[in-house]
Amino acid sequence: MELTIKVICVDLPGGKFVERHGGGDAIREGIHLGIQRGEEVVSAAPGNSKQIVFEPTFRVSPLAGGRTNFLGPYAKGTPKERFFYLSWVVKGAEGRLTMFRRAKVHLSHLPWSRVEEAARSGKPLCVELSMTDSRGGPLCGSVRNEDARWQV
Repeated sequence: MELTIKVICVDLPGGKFVERHGGGDAIREGIHLGIQRGEEVVSAAPGNSKQIVFEPTFRVSPLAGGRTNFLGPYAKGTPKERFFYLSWVVKGAEGRLTMFRRAKVHLSHLPWSRVEEAARSGKPLCVELSMTDSRGGPLCGSVRNEDARWQV
């Protein structure tokens, strides 16, 4: 069974970012947000967009305890802790992408009953994510259920 997740990214941080380090600052210009498929970042769009939408498709199956297993090129992690990555990249010369941060969007909290219902209906599950962190930079780290607005 297949399920598409419509990932709606809003509140993007812009096209330029100053990353603060103990040894100095790194200026990132031309930042883009993409989704990781396998080891490659695809569908990268400018970080100053009003909204970016990704629609990855996963193979899904039930796990014990009413949980869901997500499989396919976008799925990462173990069956008990599945997630996908949204990756921040700088688009350089000739379109080459260099990743500098990523957000791990967790999936394991999604119950099989809801996932199965959405998959059978052919409609995607939707999640809206604010992609700017509390300091005004690109969101990174673990994004769990409480940080995402799921419509299941």
